[in-house]
Amino acid sequence: MIVAHVRGQGSSRLDEHASEVWFGKLDARAKLAGVFVFIMVTAILTRVELVFASLAVALTMTVVSMLPLAHLARMYLAALPFILLASVSVFLFAGWERGIEMWARTSACVLPLLVLAAGTESFDLFSGLRRFRVPALITTLLMLTQRYIQLLSEELARMTIARKARGFAGGRSLLDRYGLRIISNTAGMVLVRSIGRGDRIYEGLKGKGFNGELMPWKKSHTTALDISFVASLLIVASVLLTLQLGVVQ
Repeated sequence: MIVAHVRGQGSSRLDEHASEVWFGKLDARAKLAGVFVFIMVTAILTRVELVFASLAVALTMTVVSMLPLAHLARMYLAALPFILLASVSVFLFAGWERGIEMWARTSACVLPLLVLAAGTESFDLFSGLRRFRVPALITTLLMLTQRYIQLLSEELARMTIARKARGFAGGRSLLDRYGLRIISNTAGMVLVRSIGRGDRIYEGLKGKGFNGELMPWKKSHTTALDISFVASLLIVASVLLTLQLGVVQ
């Protein structure tokens, strides 16, 4: 009951498709272990061909996960400005080849994380972190932070609809003082309304017995599919690391 209250109802979530695909049915611990080992190995690769091989593996994971590609594309576009910022910085100081390599390496790290986030129920993901001995305080803060970010998004959507209903279609330019005043007032009202809703959510949690930790945690069991998923990523990571270190010529 407490988990449902924190999650919220009737709103779009990053993990809204997790229950529809096979990837979402994997044990969260298996996904966390496999993805993070793959990312750590990818981050230390320096040979261009291995970096692009890692990107190919990440793209394969994205497609094979069976998550809607349009959903993942929107998530990737949200991260793209940060990826491009890092790539352009490297390009300016080390040349275009290093810039493209940085884009490929960063994308190879970001894509599995997006698949992990979109293909895992949020509370299953946090439960997996708990089983890896991540402190309860951290996982609880992560869950509440996710809920409040979602709350801000909901309030912004409501205020945007209210502005359109009153005929506001956006400022004429960045120097339009009227448009800037409307937008700044909207930002202020979003914060005020979100704080009010946040207080009500917290009071609701206390009324349902919340004592600082979200319980119960969903229990899960490791299956052959979980083991196969982890093993495949470990094998790929081992091969990439071996080639990187030059053990196999």
